[in-house]
Amino acid sequence: MDIPKGTIKSNELDKFLENSIDYHLQAFYDKISQYEPISLFENWRKLIRCIDELINIPIEAKSDNELDEFLKSNIDFDNLINSSNSVRKSKKFLSERFSIDVGERYSQLIMMCCAIHKAFILHNYYEISGNSLNLENVENSIEFFQSRRIYFVTTLFLIPKIAKGNKKSEFIHLLNDLLQIMDSCLVNVTTSYHNLLINNSILDFEMTFDNNKGIGNFIFNQLESFYLNPQRLSLIDQLELRKENLKIEVLISKNSKKIFSFNEIADTMALLSSAFKKYNIENTIKFKELNILFQNLARYLFDDYDIILDEDQFNNIQNQVRKLNLYNESNEYFTNLNSISPFQKLNKTYYTTVVLLNRYAYNLILNDLLSNRKFQINSGFIFEDRISIILELYGFTDTKITRIKRKEFDVVTIKNNKIFNFQCKNNYYNISDVNYNFKVIANLNRRLCKYYEKAILKEKNRENLLKDRLEINNIEHFVISRFPVITKNEKIINFNNLENWLQNYVNY
Repeated sequence: MDIPKGTIKSNELDKFLENSIDYHLQAFYDKISQYEPISLFENWRKLIRCIDELINIPIEAKSDNELDEFLKSNIDFDNLINSSNSVRKSKKFLSERFSIDVGERYSQLIMMCCAIHKAFILHNYYEISGNSLNLENVENSIEFFQSRRIYFVTTLFLIPKIAKGNKKSEFIHLLNDLLQIMDSCLVNVTTSYHNLLINNSILDFEMTFDNNKGIGNFIFNQLESFYLNPQRLSLIDQLELRKENLKIEVLISKNSKKIFSFNEIADTMALLSSAFKKYNIENTIKFKELNILFQNLARYLFDDYDIILDEDQFNNIQNQVRKLNLYNESNEYFTNLNSISPFQKLNKTYYTTVVLLNRYAYNLILNDLLSNRKFQINSGFIFEDRISIILELYGFTDTKITRIKRKEFDVVTIKNNKIFNFQCKNNYYNISDVNYNFKVIANLNRRLCKYYEKAILKEKNRENLLKDRLEINNIEHFVISRFPVITKNEKIINFNNLENWLQNYVNY
């Protein structure tokens, strides 16, 4: 695809970005379509298991030394003796702690990572793509794969639907053969889509291009820690900030010799039930059907990770849980990217994993709660508590003022004899909801920003209430948005950028 030269904006930029999405999706589909589906699907499933294990192994480390040695291990092809010893130690530790298979999968993945890392450096891929992540060692690889995991999973869902050729790739060569096309195409699609949203949300947005890439004059980040999408109220928020209301029964937990276990799903259901009990989720149809689903699936568990069913077995279970969409038929990229359905299908066999089922249960329940009015209200209060805790860590004192003369306030703080008044907005807003229809979500973004600007003006007009109560004349008003919005208004702070913002205000 031809890259424009210089700076472009407005409709010209829209056209280029739309063409970029079409081009990179077509390139990705063309590449995958060359492969024989059965072997590619089986190898990609194994690759995702390797990635899932790599991401979760640090959680299982029993000591800091054990963890540090594992995270720093890598293979340096220019110094094979020393690096091989490091990898051999980690493989031995994993084989003894978990199983020989875990150790073997680790060593295969780290070999692939180091080979592709060297190739990326040789071909200047990191610099050309603008990628700040790399595969230099285990620690960096974990972050790389965490940031790309959604693309690996989406590719897994698409392989049986679009792979039609005869080409094969051995497992050990999988990353070398396919990572660059997957990474450059699918990451580019997301970046182009975000830039389309920005271009239709901010009047003076523009991008400047050289021979390799384009850089915009505004950057938008949707994700939070660990590259997760924001939630109106996460399970962690509920467990940490409303733990006094929880009555969690004894969890089953998993065998310490296992990285994954079906018991984790039972524990997830118990945590969800307890954490969100006040919203009566146990009596919802979807929660009941989830329990039926997991009871049925337990018998098909293989090696504490995979669940494999034939067509009749799958249809029998699906018929018992009609409110749950277990498999997504679409071969369209954005639909698969945003789907939480846990099963893939190859020929007449259905596949999923403990990890995907856990993700499915969590997202299904959280999405189902979005329409619950009590949940909406309480999530706002918990969000305010979270904001207050973060602010106090940065030296702001919460005044605990919530009402003056029947006028309500969210989080009113003082720092260095100055009032900081924060409105906390938890309006649900997800740029993925409308898939590729960027104009619709851009319109919603603009409406939300105008609403937040009016909220700031409202606080400005009644700021004397706070000045008089606190006997301080210096005051500023801000809105903190739980779901990131695209705006240049410095008074509107996205929650996922709050701590960066606070670091810049540390001297106030």
